[in-house]
Amino acid sequence: MQIFRSQPTALPAPAVEVVIMETEKKPQPSQPEDKISQQIVEQDKNRLNDEMPDKARFLSRHNQRVEKETRAAKSGKFENTAKAGAPKPGSRDGDKQEKPKKNLKALTNGQLPTLAALRPNFSPTPPGPTKPNQQPPGTPSQTDDYLKDTQIGVQTLLSTREFVYYSYYARIKEKIRQHWEPTVKANVQRVVRQGRTIASARDRRTRVLITLDKNGTLLQVQVIGESGIMELDNAAIDAFRAAAPFPNPPQGMVEQDGHIRIRWDFILEA
Repeated sequence: MQIFRSQPTALPAPAVEVVIMETEKKPQPSQPEDKISQQIVEQDKNRLNDEMPDKARFLSRHNQRVEKETRAAKSGKFENTAKAGAPKPGSRDGDKQEKPKKNLKALTNGQLPTLAALRPNFSPTPPGPTKPNQQPPGTPSQTDDYLKDTQIGVQTLLSTREFVYYSYYARIKEKIRQHWEPTVKANVQRVVRQGRTIASARDRRTRVLITLDKNGTLLQVQVIGESGIMELDNAAIDAFRAAAPFPNPPQGMVEQDGHIRIRWDFILEA
């Protein structure tokens, strides 16, 4: 499958609509486990096993079950590495790593049109050999997924269920990463220069709902949950506008009105 598709040049690109919404907090009825939104996370291309967890908070590229979930201490583009002589993932020594003081993290929550869209519909490939130390020795593991409630370890090891649209979300995240992090850092510096402060007692989360057409062209960015800091919300909007378009979306994500809707959370972690 091609990653990029040429678009007709005769038609002008549609304007991107930016909407900031106040959402009412209404009690939600209890939902079956497989209907509850799950976070999409990155993981190694080589799976540890091919076991589907009974209960999983995360969706990713394949099925995998671990006895103890851990996350890398360092924030950055996903890498799982192991230093020579380092304790095994999940061991007590690995859990004592110091927590970073502040991380910039992005979290995705898939909100797709039907339950069927959340279910894997292709067969997993046979498990490959697990070799976590493919990178040069001494390179620390890192992740920019929001895993605050997961214990720190040597690597990011999570129980996940295979998600059929994982590769498309991963492509979106890769493009957004290039724009959001430098933009939010610049905006935070601007806040400081103005003599304002950002309270570090809690995480700052901007929730957006993006609307794409069937070709992956960005039509609308809705801010459905504000962080409380306008500059952070603007960074999320600007990141999507700069990263778009997102070509070749899976046809299964297209809703009846011909649009694709994805919820994305941007988090400045305290």
